[in-house]
Amino acid sequence: MDSPPTFIESPRFAARDLSRSRVVIDLDALSWNLSLIQERLSGFSKILPIVKADAYGHGMIPVSRHLAQSGIDVFGVMGLEEGVRLRDAGVFYDILVLGGVLPEEMHDCVSSGLIPVVHHWGLLESLLDFPGDAPLRIHLKWDTGMGRLGFLPEDLPRLCRILGDHPRIRVEGIMTHFAQGEERERTDEQVSRFESIIKALAAEGIFRDRIVIHMANSAALMSGKFSFDLSGLRRIWNGDVQFWVRPGLLLYGISPDDEKNDLPVRPVMQVEARVISVKTLSSGSRISYGGIRTLTRNSLVGVLGMGYADGLPRELSDWGWGIMAGKRLPFLGRVCMDMVMVDLTEADVPVHLGDWVGLLGDRNSLGMTAWDIARRVRTIPYEILCRLGNRSPRVYRGGTKSILQVPD
Repeated sequence: MDSPPTFIESPRFAARDLSRSRVVIDLDALSWNLSLIQERLSGFSKILPIVKADAYGHGMIPVSRHLAQSGIDVFGVMGLEEGVRLRDAGVFYDILVLGGVLPEEMHDCVSSGLIPVVHHWGLLESLLDFPGDAPLRIHLKWDTGMGRLGFLPEDLPRLCRILGDHPRIRVEGIMTHFAQGEERERTDEQVSRFESIIKALAAEGIFRDRIVIHMANSAALMSGKFSFDLSGLRRIWNGDVQFWVRPGLLLYGISPDDEKNDLPVRPVMQVEARVISVKTLSSGSRISYGGIRTLTRNSLVGVLGMGYADGLPRELSDWGWGIMAGKRLPFLGRVCMDMVMVDLTEADVPVHLGDWVGLLGDRNSLGMTAWDIARRVRTIPYEILCRLGNRSPRVYRGGTKSILQVPD
C-alpha cells in the first residue's frame, strides 16, 4: 500500500497564500553567483557547492536540483541524513558527506552511494571488514590547524600502513579546512602543512591514477588560496590532480568580508512579512513589551507577521527596519515571538492588510542585509541565513518556474 502524502492541500485554500512571512529564493541570482565563481577560477578548479544546513537556509533540494541543471555534478552535505534526503529527492550525482558518519552508519552511507569523509580512526576501521568487494570511495580529511575534524600529521605512518593493506579503500580526495581563510599568513601555514601531508601520502603509494585536493571555502576562494604549486608533488607522483573549491556563503550571494568584495555577487535570499494590522496611535503611546519605545508624534503603526520564532533576532528591537516601495519603515519597540511593529507614517504608498514588507534584501533595495543584521547581533551572516524564516514557506523564483515549498 502506498504511503499517504505528507501534505494534503485543502481545496478551500488551494488558490491562497496563507503565510504571514516568506523566504523568497532567486534562482537566477544563484546562477549568476555560480557563473562569477566559475569565472574567478578560470577553469582551473572544480566547484563543490556546499548545500549543508538546508543550503544555508535556502532549501537544499531545490537549490541542488537547480545547480545540477547548471552543470554541477558533486555536492557537499554535513551528515548522512542530508545525503539520504538528496538521494531520495532524485539527486544522483556524487554527494560528499563532509562531517563523516558514525561507524554504525557507514553501511547506510555506502549503500546510498554517498562518499564519506574519513577523519578519525573509528571511521576508517568501520571500512576494513566491509562486506562485498566493490571499491570503497572516500576522502581523507586532515587537521592542519583548525583543531576540529581530521587526522593529524603524526597519524601518517599508521594510516599509510592500513591503507596499503586494504587496497579496496580508494582514496579519491584529500581535504583540509582553513581556520582563517581570509588571513593569508595563517592560511599559508596550513597550506604548507597540507602540501607536506599530500607528498607523504603520494610517496607511500596511497594515490591511484587520480586525486582531488580541496581546502578553500568562500573566504579562501576570494583571497586566491585554493591551490598550490604542484612541482614538488610531481617529483614523487605524476597522476591526474584536480583542485576543488567549496563555496557556500559566496554562492548564496554574501561576501565573507563585507568591506573587501571585488566579486559582484547577488543575495539569493529575501525575507518578507505581511502587514497584519494597521492603526493610528497618538503621541505618547508606548509600543510593545516593556514599553521601550514611546511615540513622539501621532503615528501610523503597522504590525508585521514575523518575530523571533521565525528567526528574526530580538536584538533588532527598536533598531531594524522593513522596506516598502523603496522607503524604510523603522521597527518600533521590541520584536515579539510572532510579530514586529513598524512605523508606516512616512510610507510613500497606501498600506493595506496583507501587503508584503521586505525585511532581508540587499543594499540596492535599501533593505537590511545579512551583514547589517549580523553586526547588530554580533554574529556572522552564516548564522543569519540559517535562522531567518525557519518556519516560513520558501518561494522559488527564476530558473524554469516559480514554486512554493511548505516547510516540514
